[in-house]
Parts: sequence; C-alpha cells; structure tokens
Amino acid sequence: MEVKEINIAHIAQVCIENVFRTSTAKPGYVHLNFGKNLSSTEFRSIMVDLKNELSKFTTKQFNSTLAYHWLVRFDQQVNTPFHLDNAEDQSFLMLGYEPSEVDSELYLADYVKYANDSKVESTECIEKITPIFKEDESLLAPYVTKVSSFNSDTYRIVFINNSKPKSFPEMLGVFHKVLIVRPDVTKSRIVNSMILNLLPKGIINKNEPSEEAFLNTDIISK
Repeated sequence: MEVKEINIAHIAQVCIENVFRTSTAKPGYVHLNFGKNLSSTEFRSIMVDLKNELSKFTTKQFNSTLAYHWLVRFDQQVNTPFHLDNAEDQSFLMLGYEPSEVDSELYLADYVKYANDSKVESTECIEKITPIFKEDESLLAPYVTKVSSFNSDTYRIVFINNSKPKSFPEMLGVFHKVLIVRPDVTKSRIVNSMILNLLPKGIINKNEPSEEAFLNTDIISK
C-alpha cells in the first residue's frame, strides 16, 4: 500500500482489517510504503502513533492493550529462516525499514493454512513447526508470499501478526523470513523493530521498553 497522506486512523484501519485476522482468508500482514520524504525521527514517530492507535482498537475490541515487548533499532544483514519472533502468545511485529543500498527480500508464510491443509490438527503438532520452521521449506511454498515492491530507497513498515498457535482463534499468526540479496558491510540496513504483546487491560509490563528512548536514540544495535 502506497501511503500518500499520513492518516494514522486510516492506516490503523487497514492494519486491523488485514492483520487482526480470525481466519486465513486475511493475509495476516500489511506492507506500507511511505516514500522518501521523511526523516528517521519522523518515521519512528509514525510507528509509535500507529501502535497507540491500534491499542485503542484492541482495548475496545478485546479489553486488552498493546504493550511493548521489544523496541530497538538494528543494522541487519543476516538471513533468517521462516520463524515467529519470541513474544507472548498473542503478539504483533512492526518492522520499520529505513532507506538502504543493501538489497533484501522479505517473505511471509501462512503456517496456519499450511497446518490446516496438512491436517496438523492438534496444538501440540502445530507447535512442532513453530517458532522456527525446521522442515523442508519447499513444503511451505504454496503458502509463501514475497512482499511486493520492497524498494530499498523508501521508508516502509511491514506489520505482521506474530501470534503463536496456542493463541485464541482471533489471533492467527504468520511466519516471516529475510533474505539479504547482496550483503555489504560497508553500508547499513537499518530496521526499527517493534514487538507488541496483547495484554489484558490492567496488566502492566514493568520491563516495558521506553517509547521516548526509541524516538530519540541514535544507537543502532548490530
């Protein structure tokens, strides 16, 4: 989705309709392209505003808030397998990609649909393929989507349902996988990573990362 006007309420609604899914008819992710005319600070502010708008929805719909589990910036040039990031049973991953000359590709795989079609019916069996898919990846091929128009010269957000299989049915997650096409250690590939846990209202995460620090930091982890 090309974002020509930054309307957080509208963007949040697109995320709600596609990511907060109750069935595999929805993709479980959204790709948002914000173009080139932003600064890193402005971009991170959009991520935070989107998180807070989505939390308004979850509070009303599920009586649960979105709390930060992870909130960092890092320079990533490492390939990954299909996996779920470590978080609570019901969680979401917001990846904010800054412009980079390092070419990369992002793939998503619907492990729920794969499990259903493979008749992997019990939670115990499904858990064997998560959080990291260690089987032959060719088995996932019919359920894989390559994120289209993954331009490296623009600011982009990919918002993903990262929920585990033991989550209640309203939260159906998807795997993600990163492929670095041509690594180049002389250049940077900065990713702003935000993992959000869906927590019952009133429960406080005492170790929640600082939103202010994320917005103002110049630190980039390796």
